[in-house]
This record gives sequence, structure tokens and C-alpha cells, in this order.
Amino acid sequence: MSKSQVEGKNLKAVFIISDGIRGHVNQSRGVAHFLSELTGCRVYELDINEATTNLPEASLGHKGLSAGLKGFYLLKVLGRRLAAKDEGFIRRWLARAGALSLLDRAKNLLDASGVKQENALFLSAGSIASLYCFALARLLKCRCATIMTPSGLGVSPFDFAIVPKHDCPKPACNVYVTLGAPNMVTPQKIRSEADALSRLYPPLSHKRIGLLLGGSDGNYELTSRWVGQTLEPLFELASREGMDLYVTTSRRTPRDVEDMLRKMRDRYPCIRYLCIASCDPYNPVYGIFGLATHLLATEDSVSMISEAATAGFCVGVLPVERKKSLKRAMEGLCSFLISTKVLSPKRLFGVPKFVLAIDELCSLGLARWIKSASELRAFLNGDSPAKHGLQFCEAKNAARWIVSAFEEGETAR
Repeated sequence: MSKSQVEGKNLKAVFIISDGIRGHVNQSRGVAHFLSELTGCRVYELDINEATTNLPEASLGHKGLSAGLKGFYLLKVLGRRLAAKDEGFIRRWLARAGALSLLDRAKNLLDASGVKQENALFLSAGSIASLYCFALARLLKCRCATIMTPSGLGVSPFDFAIVPKHDCPKPACNVYVTLGAPNMVTPQKIRSEADALSRLYPPLSHKRIGLLLGGSDGNYELTSRWVGQTLEPLFELASREGMDLYVTTSRRTPRDVEDMLRKMRDRYPCIRYLCIASCDPYNPVYGIFGLATHLLATEDSVSMISEAATAGFCVGVLPVERKKSLKRAMEGLCSFLISTKVLSPKRLFGVPKFVLAIDELCSLGLARWIKSASELRAFLNGDSPAKHGLQFCEAKNAARWIVSAFEEGETAR
């Protein structure tokens, strides 16, 4: 056992409570990985979707309630009351959520591991998963941690809360503020995945561009117009200068954009690899990190940008289109009132909130906005380093913070 594992001897088991959302699970697994690396603790994963698959629709008192509305009901109506209630109420909440089997599985794993309750940690990312995480930890008398700020519960009930800076959390001893999102990016994973991807799609050029494309959501949208204005010039430049492109979409990428990318792959041989995430379960991101000399990502995903920065890249951030709505006007008004100190920075929301997060990464040399063709050429032709050379791993930093509290036998609060 290593010295670091001896130092973290009080943490023996981590239970990830998963909602099945790839981004959330990735954050939880990243922190759990480094907790295990630091302490030697065992890591278990429990999926709330598996536990609640057979939940009767009427059990929540809403016949025919959709999965989305069930989540909303659990979150908004019951979630706010969960932390203030006794164990009897929490158990009844789990029963109504169809998740008593989850409690049984967690208890059985805890008993089988021989780990004492005070040496176990329940960990989750995302608002819905945080409810189950808190409930299980409370009933089993273990400590609990949340990643991100969960709606409904907030961070106060948790022993540990790992919160991004752009959420403007109040200073508290149970809160650890991150610049980017924690993730599972490690040198070992990058090397192994890059070897596999290289065997299938070997590079032909010494200059290789990784391109991570997000998609449309409530704030942003990727359109065929954006592809023509932004990606086509990139592909033309790569073709002229003999660069390789390794491209992956996300599950949020619109279908028409996917179709355009398929056609462009046939037109531009510089596209060595294209992964359409909606059709291919394989995640090539780590392999791309290992092969690429330069990395570009769309602005709609701070998580993707954080992953690339953790992998060592000074990430080129490509702006995308913003959805036009009343919300955009409200965001602008809110930003103005914050700039004049009428409102607290915590009131920032929507696009300005994510732009602020990216600007923070840029200020440290971890990212760089690419807003024109000339900036793209300069970025790819080396007027600044493509790698930042800094130690940036928020998952590891957060894990160290949790371990330090366990070493003292205390919560972070």
C-alpha cells in the first residue's frame, strides 16, 4: 500500500449513485477514481433507473405521469422537504419513489464489504441523483457528497459539495469550488484509448486536430448554417495544409448537422475519423485527446472544454448560435444589473453564466476563444502553445479535499 493510501485510511468505500446521464456519471466516476487512488477504497455504483424501473405511474398520485414529470415532482415537491424531515419520512419518500430496493442493495454491499458506516461515502452528480444519494446516506448513517448544486436540496444537507465557480456558491466549510467540471480524464486512459484509435484510424499528418461538437439545448443551437460558416472553413484549411481531423458529435447534435457531417466526410479526406454519438455507443474522446496536437470544442459544453483542459490542451472554443427567446433578453438585463452591482453575481444565469466559466478558463491559459477565420488559422499554425503545461485536474483536487476531512474523522462542515 502506498503512502497516500495509508494517509487516507478512514475512507474505505464510495457508493456512486448514478442517474445514467453520461456527463453526471463521468463527473462522479472521476472523483471516485481519485478517491480510490488516494485511499485504496472500493468503489460501487448504483443506478437509480434500474431501481425505479417498475415504479407504478400512480404511486406518486399522478396517473400516467411521464418520467420527466415524475422527476420534476420528486425534485420540486418532495426534495425541498427531504433534508428537514426524520428518517421515517425519508424511508416513505424512497418507497414512493420505488427505490427501497436501492436501499437494500446499498445496505447489503456495505455489510458484505465489512466497511463501517463512518468509513463510507455516498456520491452523486445532478439534482435527481442527489435526492437518492442524500436519502440513502441518511438512512445508512454514512456521509454524502454532491457534485454541482442540486435543485431542491441545495448544498447545505451534504457533508461535501463540489460546486463550479460559475454557480457563485456561498463560502462554506462543506463547499469546494471548482473552475471546471470534474471528469475521468487520466494519462493512463488517454494512452490506452489513443493506442486503440490509432490502430483503427492511423494519423497521416504531424498536425492532428481533435474536434468535439456539442449540440442544441435550452441556450444554444447547432445549425446547418453554423456548419457552413464555421466547420467548412476549418475543413478547407485542414485539407489545404495537410492536417488530420478526428471528430466526434454528442447526443445533443441535431440530426441535420449529423447528416451534413457525413456528407462532408466524403468530401474532405482530411477527416480521418467521424463518430456520430447518436449511432455509436463508443466514446472516442480519450483516444482523440491522445492523438490530437490541437483541440477545438464548441462553447455549449463547459464539461467537454474542461475535459480537454484536463488532458493538457489550451482548448480552442468555437462560439455557436444562441437560441432567440425572451430568456436571452432577460439574461442581458440580469448581466447589466450585476455589472452595476444592483444584483448579486449569483443571479447570473443562462448563456452569460457559461461564458463567464469559459472566460475564467481562458484567463488561466487553459482555453482560447476562436471567433474568426484568422483566429482559427493563428491557433492552428502555432502563434501560441496548443498545450498549456499546467497541472489541472479538478476531480483529483476535490478528492484530496474529501480525503483530508476523512483523515480527521470529520465531515467538511
